Amino acid sequence: MVRAGTGRGGWLLPAVLLLTTAAPSIAAARGAGDPVPGSILYAARPTTVRTRGGGNLSVDLPRGRAVVIVDLGPDSAVLAPAPPDAETLRTHGVRRMPRYTASRAQIAADFLTAEAWDAARREGVLGVRQRFASLTDEQAERVFLGEPWIGMTEELAEETLGALVLARGPVAGRGSATAWTVGRRTRSAELRVYTEARERGARARSFDEYLKSRIRATLTFEDGLLVAIDPPEGVTPGLNWP
Repeated sequence: MVRAGTGRGGWLLPAVLLLTTAAPSIAAARGAGDPVPGSILYAARPTTVRTRGGGNLSVDLPRGRAVVIVDLGPDSAVLAPAPPDAETLRTHGVRRMPRYTASRAQIAADFLTAEAWDAARREGVLGVRQRFASLTDEQAERVFLGEPWIGMTEELAEETLGALVLARGPVAGRGSATAWTVGRRTRSAELRVYTEARERGARARSFDEYLKSRIRATLTFEDGLLVAIDPPEGVTPGLNWP
């Protein structure tokens, strides 16, 4: 359980974010040029790539997640975690770095060069500060990136996570306390993934049962303030917020 601290943190595994502040495309940022192998790109908005090789799993990249281009083909690109994330993965025992695939169209639409990302981030943080003048620059950036922290208000949590909240309800035996379960994707996006899996012959289970496996964290509020962030059962707290 997370109960203190406001320092920024990141998830090793992918996740989605709600905020959709407009950001320029990579084509707009680079003019007529194309990205090249070795370039580091940043997710301008929540996007989903797929692992390369065995498994072909969906991987959700949150806004701001950095990747490096390993290879480029006519229609697709091979990506890998950028150095900071790769080092974090190594410290947690991952020896072979994952490889992701994405279409060239997705690269153009959902990723930014470092220069364009810095500009988009500054603009997004400024917009948050204008709406919530009492926030520090660090807190405004965390709202922009979709990272909650202990002590934030429910209003700020709504701004930070919004449609990623899969369910809300009272906490048994804790008076007026409420709990939010937060997913990796919006409920509508999870329904699409669930439906596609059923069409491919995945074993039958209800959508509610499926959603339980997609919970990223549970947020608990008391008196309008966030007091706890709990990872799903069986997940190490250090892999989640903050």
